[in-house]
Formats: sequence, structure tokens, C-alpha cells
Amino acid sequence: MSDEPQSDLKPEIRQLPQAVQLFLRRATPQFTVETCVDAFILTLMKLIPIQYLLGYLWRPDHKINHRIRLTLDRNLVLREQEIAPEAQILQSKAAAQSQDDLRLTLHRSPKSLQSDPAARQALESHGCRAAVEIHFAYYSRPILRVILGLSNAKLLPIGEAQDFFLIFCRCFLVSLHGAYLAELDERKGLREKPEIGERFNLTLQWFHSMVRHLNIGIASIQNGQANEAEDALQRASIVAGICLAEIVSLMGKVQPSQHL
Repeated sequence: MSDEPQSDLKPEIRQLPQAVQLFLRRATPQFTVETCVDAFILTLMKLIPIQYLLGYLWRPDHKINHRIRLTLDRNLVLREQEIAPEAQILQSKAAAQSQDDLRLTLHRSPKSLQSDPAARQALESHGCRAAVEIHFAYYSRPILRVILGLSNAKLLPIGEAQDFFLIFCRCFLVSLHGAYLAELDERKGLREKPEIGERFNLTLQWFHSMVRHLNIGIASIQNGQANEAEDALQRASIVAGICLAEIVSLMGKVQPSQHL
């Protein structure tokens, strides 16, 4: 699917820093929702032999029935505005009830995509026999859905590779939330009121809040309190997204030409 030479990057936990670095190199310096999504997709191309890719992006100013359809043409992410079918709107609303901002589903056959006949047909028409489906949301509001079509089920990530993809997606979720929140608040006019000095102080507060949750999580792990540790780390991830949103907004203040 890509003419770009393949790297040595593999879905292994020890290569997570390299994957994140590749993502950041593609996403910056203009850190926006679209650059983050492009960087995520192009990094996935280095990690898994994608037969066909189909994605949907919901911008902060869009209603749930308005979305951007994403496809790949070699190393270029193509976008097309579209109105979601009624069945897909109902599916998105049902998924919102889960309260999970990240869901990763492995499909051993396209037939298991029963709620999305169009996606199933697209995968089958491109010779896909399995798929990886990833949903990203912000407090139940859908942001991104990516379906990675694979030529056969043997290519589905298992074991350490599955752990790698889940952690990498969680890392990306923080970046996506940060860019999404910065754009969402700017559209609401919330980024124009505080002075830049106040913004730095606010960012510093969020950063220390994130560190506090991380240390609570570490202490809980050391004390064998798994549930408390998970809760603290999830809170740290949420605060990290908010902290990143402040940093992205400040970048726009310092570099107006790259404003979101």
C-alpha cells in the first residue's frame, strides 16, 4: 500500500519510544487534530501490514452526523466530508454509553462488523480477511474511528504486540485530547480571555496535578492496590491531555502563524 521503505519498527514494547518519537516528528511543529490523526495513521503503517484503511474523524464543531471520511493513498491521508448514515449515528450514540475514551477491537473476519455494512463491504472488496478497529472519544463524544483491514487473521496483534498497540493508542489519546481540547476551547472563545502569564500558571498547575496522580498511582502499585492505581493513572492521562491543550494553545500565542 505504501512505496515508502519499511523501517525496523515492530510492535514490541521495547520499541514504544521509537514509535512515539516517529509520531511526534510527524505531528509537529503544527500540532493540530488533523496533524495528530495523520501522524497516528502513518505511524501505524510502519507497525502493521495494512491492506486497506478506513477512518472517520469528527471535528469539534461538527454534529455527530457530520464526519470526515479518511482513506489512504500511499503515504497521503485523503479526506472527504460526508453525512453519516442513520445506522452509524445510532451506533455512535450506543458506543457513547460505554464511557470509554479508547476501545480497540480485533475482528477475525470482516463479517463481525455487523453494525457497519459499508465498512464491511469496503474491507471485503479490498481483499481483507481481518481487521483492527480503534475508537477514540472525549467523554463519550466521538473523535476518531480507524479500521485497519488485514489480508488474514494471522496478522492480528497478539500477546506483546497487542499490549504495544493498546499502550501506543493510549499515548496517542493524550495527544488527540490535547489538540481537540485546544481547538474546542478556541472555537468557544475560551482561549482569548486569560493573559499569557495566567496561562503559564494554569499549565504549571495542570502539570503538577498530573505528577500528583502519577505518584499516587505508583504508591498504589507498590502497596498492591490495583484498582486505586488504575484510577490514579487514568486521571493522570486525562490531566495530561488538558495540560497538553494549554501548551498547544500557548504555542499559538507565541507562534500566531501556526495558530489552530
